[in-house]
Amino acid sequence: MKKFRFSLIAAALLAVASCGSESEIKQGDIKVIDLAAAVGGGKIVKMSEVADDIKYVPLETTDSSLIGMGAKVQIENGRIYVRSRNSNSTDVKVFDIDGKYLFTFNRTGRGPEEYSPMSKIEIDPVTGGFMVFDMMPLITNNSLSSWFFKMYDRDGNYLKNIDIPQIDAGKLVFVRRLNKNLFVSLVGSSSKEPVKINGAAFDSLSNIVFEIPLASIPEYASKESYVESIGIGKTTSEGKTYAAYPPSIRSFKDVVRFVNIYNDTIFTLDQNLNYFPSFVINYGNYANTSLDRSGITHIKGKHITLDLLSYMESNRFIMMNFFMRDYAHEPYDEYIQGKNGPVTIPRANCYGIFDKQTGFFNLLNQPVKGKLGLLDDIKNGPPFIPGHINADDYASALFSAVQLIEHAEVYEVKGDLKEIVSKLKDTDNPVVAIAKFK
Repeated sequence: MKKFRFSLIAAALLAVASCGSESEIKQGDIKVIDLAAAVGGGKIVKMSEVADDIKYVPLETTDSSLIGMGAKVQIENGRIYVRSRNSNSTDVKVFDIDGKYLFTFNRTGRGPEEYSPMSKIEIDPVTGGFMVFDMMPLITNNSLSSWFFKMYDRDGNYLKNIDIPQIDAGKLVFVRRLNKNLFVSLVGSSSKEPVKINGAAFDSLSNIVFEIPLASIPEYASKESYVESIGIGKTTSEGKTYAAYPPSIRSFKDVVRFVNIYNDTIFTLDQNLNYFPSFVINYGNYANTSLDRSGITHIKGKHITLDLLSYMESNRFIMMNFFMRDYAHEPYDEYIQGKNGPVTIPRANCYGIFDKQTGFFNLLNQPVKGKLGLLDDIKNGPPFIPGHINADDYASALFSAVQLIEHAEVYEVKGDLKEIVSKLKDTDNPVVAIAKFK
């Protein structure tokens, strides 16, 4: 493994030692995800190797329940939540676990219990309720020092506003719930001054109870830049801003993980506010260290990086998507429908799966040419990539009616999927695939 990686671990451990107790430093072993050893090869991983079962749930199709663009699925507290864009705002269609439509959560408006269309909606994994972060105040007033988010119960009823604490440099933005009384928030991507922390945990009274230490970043990463900030109704003059490089925060059962694009170490914050490194990705000679950044894209370049938002974890497995660039062993073309017809987009990414029990890491070969994911050898459905894994290890993915109909025309689907496809119309709502991971 490269010296670069070990220097990051050493720095991380020093950071933990400087801000935590001795017990926090000893939180289990650091597991190595050996990406470097897997480059150049891969295997088709079957669903039966990682899941006990998979079932398909058609979502009820009514005038009120129609799913919009960019749909994403999540299962929490025995309900299916589907976020999508409808009429220039995001709404959430809520279904029971059998796919019966319950209601739509969309409280856009100007009232005290409402929010603007420029809002981010999170599903609360603790209660099944909704947490809404309105971006409009930040867009219209970049000097805003305080901010808050709105909380709603699982039936969409407004509960209260919770203030996001102020910090010395930068702003805390977006929040994940750690438990009933604790939240975790990250610093925004830029700041007028160099940031001192990557984020913070705070209680329901908005008191900061733990500060997330800054992650190490490589020398080539830009520290500052000059930008012109434009808001709605006003324009500010050019000024210096500092890059914050916040990690992605990912929920796993009763802890949160911090995954950083410029750092190979994945950190954990637990219920007792212990902060410690849990995993290290060994990039080896494929680490992102070059000082020459010209000509680098998601498909070209002499290094590999992780897609932060792809990180998903079950009790036994971690799934991640990597931009393989020049080292992709299965580059492919993606075809999407543009305004003037199909558009071909070259891709050089690949999913990988890490078995926490055995310590083995595999890059996933494509079960079908140009299609990423796990091979569904249980129901013979389309390749499966979870969009979300909940605390009970249920992984969910969304397939359009057209996707399933076209798949069944080529492959002999089995079980409940065969019956579902026989009744599907191409205008029906999507179908949710739910896999119980081992």
